[in-house]
Amino acid sequence: MLKILTVNLNYVRDGYGPWPERCTRLRALLQAERPAIIALQAAHVDDTRNQLRELAGDLDYHHQLFLAADTTQPHQGSAILSEIPLSAPWSFALPRDDDDEDPSPRRVISASFAWQGEIWRLTNAHCSWVPTQNRHQVAALAQALEGFSGPQCLVGDFNAPPTAPGIAHLTASGWVDAHACVGQGTGATFPAEAPQDRIDYLFVHGCDRARLLATRTFPEQGPALSDHKAAMLIIAQPRETTETFR
Repeated sequence: MLKILTVNLNYVRDGYGPWPERCTRLRALLQAERPAIIALQAAHVDDTRNQLRELAGDLDYHHQLFLAADTTQPHQGSAILSEIPLSAPWSFALPRDDDDEDPSPRRVISASFAWQGEIWRLTNAHCSWVPTQNRHQVAALAQALEGFSGPQCLVGDFNAPPTAPGIAHLTASGWVDAHACVGQGTGATFPAEAPQDRIDYLFVHGCDRARLLATRTFPEQGPALSDHKAAMLIIAQPRETTETFR
């Protein structure tokens, strides 16, 4: 089985506890669940505080990618941690409307990896919360990803509910919302302490739906990891069936 986890780290902000405490909780989750690949949004990386290095620690996430969304703030961006070697890194600048409500530059980060004889592409997105800008960004991303073949997984913080136009555009473009397919309950991820909205997603494309085994959100109880809950997808091997999942 392949486990892919996504979580918005909320940088090193203390609203949900000091980062060292949140890091300890997240590392405990990684040790318990052992996702092969982790997509991080709102990550902080500089000479004094490197969330990637602190999370990976002595775990097996030896393959790491980080991309700053804004050159004026080179220590803030999105990242991928992986036990599996990553190749063919790619990034894409999401379009930005002339909107003072969310002027932040945003970029997605993407890489390929080999698993069970297949070449997968994982793309990590962090989209605007402004509805019009969100719709434009998700549509542009869907179009950009048409250039890749083979199975793909698109994950991250989309800042939009399942009914949003951008999410509808993705599913109309052939992307499968894994939680809608195999998840239980609402799958809400935000705000973490009392989740009401599902804005963090795990999409797949070019993969048989029968291979989607389950989605889960974390923590199931106890203190939050961030302002978002983490979400995880479990994918079966090419010839594995759902009967093998326990």
